[in-house]
Amino acid sequence: MLRRQVAQLERARGRREDRADPETVEELAGVPVHDIAPATIRAAPTSVFRGGRVANAWAGAETTALPFGHPEVDAATGGLKRGALHDVSPVGAPDMASATGFALACAGLLLRAAGRDSLWLWVRAEMAGREAGEPYGPGLAAFGLDPSRLVAVTAGDTADVLRAAEEGLAARAFAAVLIEPFGDDRRLDLTACRRLSLIADGGRATGILLRTGGVPGPTSAVTRWCISAAPSNGGGRHPGNPVFAADLARNRLGPVGAWMMEWRIDEQSFRAPRAKPKTEATGPLAVPLSGRLAAASGDRSSRPSGPGAVVPFRID
Repeated sequence: MLRRQVAQLERARGRREDRADPETVEELAGVPVHDIAPATIRAAPTSVFRGGRVANAWAGAETTALPFGHPEVDAATGGLKRGALHDVSPVGAPDMASATGFALACAGLLLRAAGRDSLWLWVRAEMAGREAGEPYGPGLAAFGLDPSRLVAVTAGDTADVLRAAEEGLAARAFAAVLIEPFGDDRRLDLTACRRLSLIADGGRATGILLRTGGVPGPTSAVTRWCISAAPSNGGGRHPGNPVFAADLARNRLGPVGAWMMEWRIDEQSFRAPRAKPKTEATGPLAVPLSGRLAAASGDRSSRPSGPGAVVPFRID
């Protein structure tokens, strides 16, 4: 069954469009999918909407990959490949926020390359919003994502998430399509991932599959990232840039590896974290403890009692 469906999709990719707005629809596994035949690559206006029609978000000269900014990661992956599907998973439940941040950073790279006027799509299951939280405007801006250019879709289950994601990838109007189901669902199998990959490649769209609330399953994505939280190298009392412990578990274009990746908010790119200088602690934490505090040992030497004095409990 899988081979037959893949063969049908491959044949569909070989067909060329006869009209500007094709209405050709295929019926695969009971789910209608728009024809994913690749369009002729041509320069498109940077504005996504012009004259009431949708333009291809992949404007200007074709660029197959975008640099992360981290030299070792770029050497291993060649950059973030466009027109493909990428898989991002948290190492554990406490790392869902970190995995979401890493996926948003990748979407920010894509949106920056496509232009500030480009749109981006976030399709997520309703349960993902309840468990992982809803989008926050200033937080999105920190990853280079304009909240006013976001098209957010909330779906009831995995099947609806996949349908909306396929439509978004085939529309060719979004610089990035963030796909977030929730939990482990048998419908998110290798066939479903293969469909997303083929549509992304045919429509020159980039999909980021964010698997919150579940374990990594079979995938046909170009890369698979397993993300966990890492300490931030902040200075003084202020938090620093977000840092991710990124494990590249699958890479169809080169070797795998694990790196510490810091997202530079000001420069909108990744880098290797800088070593934090060791300095003596300053501030309230460095103030010595007052002699008025009760001793922790059983020594109950006489201490003056009076207003403001701390009297320890007696231990027999």
